Parts: sequence; structure tokens; C-alpha cells
Amino acid sequence: MIGVAHPDDDLYFIDPEIRKTIRAGCAVTTVYLTAGDDGKSPQAARDYVARRENGVRAAYAELAGAPDRWTENSTRVNGRSIRSFSLGSSSQSTVKLVFLGLHDGLPHGQESESMLKLFLANRTQIQLFQGVESYTEDQLLRTLSDLARQERAQRILTLDYDNASFAFGLRGKVDHSDHGIGARYFRKAGYLSGIHVTSYLGYTMSPLEPNLSPEQVAEKEAAVRRYIANTDCHSKKNCPTTDIYKGPLQHDDSDWVHRQYQQNHRNPRPGEIMGDIGRTTEFSSRDPEQCLEAVSTQTKYDAVRLNTCDGTGAQKWEIRDDGTIRTRFYRGYCLTKTAGSADLAPCDASRPEQKWTHMPWESTTWRRTAWRIAGEKGMCLYQDDRSLPPYWNSRMAQHPRLGLVSCNKQAEPELYWRWTAGTAHNDPNTA
Repeated sequence: MIGVAHPDDDLYFIDPEIRKTIRAGCAVTTVYLTAGDDGKSPQAARDYVARRENGVRAAYAELAGAPDRWTENSTRVNGRSIRSFSLGSSSQSTVKLVFLGLHDGLPHGQESESMLKLFLANRTQIQLFQGVESYTEDQLLRTLSDLARQERAQRILTLDYDNASFAFGLRGKVDHSDHGIGARYFRKAGYLSGIHVTSYLGYTMSPLEPNLSPEQVAEKEAAVRRYIANTDCHSKKNCPTTDIYKGPLQHDDSDWVHRQYQQNHRNPRPGEIMGDIGRTTEFSSRDPEQCLEAVSTQTKYDAVRLNTCDGTGAQKWEIRDDGTIRTRFYRGYCLTKTAGSADLAPCDASRPEQKWTHMPWESTTWRRTAWRIAGEKGMCLYQDDRSLPPYWNSRMAQHPRLGLVSCNKQAEPELYWRWTAGTAHNDPNTA
């Protein structure tokens, strides 16, 4: 399953991986969260949405090496009928495009029905671009996870779920809010369904070195030009007689057809306790990994926090077989549960607030080494990703906030942590 925000994100940011998958004979279902209406006036938006949909259909026909002929369907998911198209005959097709039809949130997420507002709980539900239906966050997540199961997806490919600076342009410093928030929802859906999730950089790959071969560039550009020919259709008199755009590509388009960058979190180094939630902002490192860090032994400060993994002593821990998690930076101090988060206090293995157990990741389909860190009264260490910078170049909220939530919550990335052998003494969970 390919999961993106707008019709064309897949072509610019996840191809040639899509082409390779289709040409290998694998079934591909691409899910577009928004209609891509781009905040235009109602009539102009409907026309633009239709042209973008025509464009991605033409592009996928190019990717598949097949005629641009599609069968329209209604895909039933979680009690909803969602518009979809299958390449060729629906009974034989291995390529399917699914259009959820939410509003384009615009680069800063400023649109009133944006996914960013839903994610930040500024809205309890958001409406579709056309029609009267709406989605709460829970409904959206259940729909995406159920759809992934129905389509028998073995992996989910989406955009960069670590970027937290949202705007447009600025030569690769930021990403579109729909890209980042949509990717977060697909990642959550992957955790719910136990399906492996892989992310790809969006706008932020522009300043990186071109990394596709001349052959890959030519193939990717051919699909993009098919897309552009259709999206420009109503503004070009020769559109009915041409099926490929032959003019010069815009600067961003040219950057993107020469690149594809998968976003990978490195493995934790000895002593690091690394969260599954990463974060990149305008003022933070390009490296998304976030590690548990000891800050102070004085409780009036945030004694423990998440910070960009940097290999310093403040991010080195020992997970002992007596249940304690000890900072190596402040000798004799242990991670200690508080009312809503965690703190540092002098180690005392008899204190229940310093007893932590490790609940392993459980999925028969997505095998990985990660744990929930459970403390007293069934409360787990939690990485709160909803604390986002208030604007793209803000120095505030650069990192997720550390907290505690019930361990009974359904599987989600905010609950999971990774570490390596060498972090603990005689702890079988680190083997």
C-alpha cells in the first residue's frame, strides 16, 4: 500500500520504488488522503481535483506499461464506500487507486478542515472536500488500518512522518503539513495492523544529492510528464491531442525526478534508549532519532526529556535486572515514575516508582525488536508527538514531550522504544 496526502506525492517522492514494485508483478494500492483541492474556489477546485485524478491515472498506466483504461469501483471499508479505480478490469487488476477525498490542508495546515487541526485536536472531526461525510481521528485510523488489511498489504510506503516544520518551498527546509500529518496517520495505521511502514522524504530531499540513475530519471520523468499533461489540460489548447507534457519542468519538479530518499532511523547505540517517534525541524538535526536524556537531578526542572540522539553521556543508560533504569551521567540516580511523566531520583530498588518492565512488540507479520517501558500501576513511558512547533521556523517544540499513559492503549509508535545489548546488565530483554 502506498499512502500519501495528495494525488502526485507518490509520483514525485516514492517513485521509482512504485514502478519497481508494479513491474515485479506485485499488487499496489495507492491511497490518497486529500482531494488535493489546494484551497481554490469551489468550481475551480472541483475542476482541478478532477484533472489531478486524471493525471495520476495516466501516470500509473505509464508506470505499469499498460493502456490508460480504468474501472471505477466503490471500496467498502469500515462501513464507508470510498471511490476507487482499478487499472483495466477490476477482477484482474494489480493496480488500484483509492481517493478518500479530505480537504487539502495547505502547506501550513491553515485550512479549516486540515489534518493538522485534527491531529492537534483543534478539530474533533474534519469533513470531506465533497459530500457531507466527516472523519474523527479514530475513524480515519480504523479506516486506514482496515483498508490495509483488506488489501492484504505486506508493507506501507508513505512520506516523512518525522518532519515537524510545515510550509512551502524554502529550498528543502520544510515539508507540507499534509505530507507530515498524513504520514503520521499511515504510520499509526501500520502499528494498528502490524504492517511494516517505510517513509520517504518529501520537499526536504530537494537540497540533497541527486541519487537516481539516468535510466531511473527518464522513467520517473515520463510518468510525471503524463501527470502534468492532464493537470494542465484545461489551460492548454493542444491538450486533447497530447498525452505527455513536453515543456520544461519547474524547478521543484526537476529536483524531485532526480531523487528518491528513504528515511531510515539508525539502530540505537550501546546505552541509548531510542523512541520510535523521530523529529526533524528547521532548527534540529536532519537526523530524526530521539533518545531519552538525563537533564538534571533537581525535580524543579525537566529532569528527563527526549532530545536528538547525539551520543553524549547524558543519553547513556543501564537497564538493570532489578527493574531499575539508571543514568550513567548522574551516578546513583534512576528513572522514577511521577504523576504524569518521569524524573530522576536516588536509586532505591525497593521503590515501586523505580520498577520498570519491558513489554515486547507483538506482531506475527511485522517482526521488530522494540518494547513498551511499563512502570507502576500499568503506566508506560510515552512520546507525545502532538507538541509541534507553532510555525515553521519556531525554536519551540523541537522534540516530542515525554509522558506516561496507560499501557493498555492499542499499539502506536508513541509507546515503543528500542535499545541494544550493552544497555543492560543481565537483562534477557536486550539480547
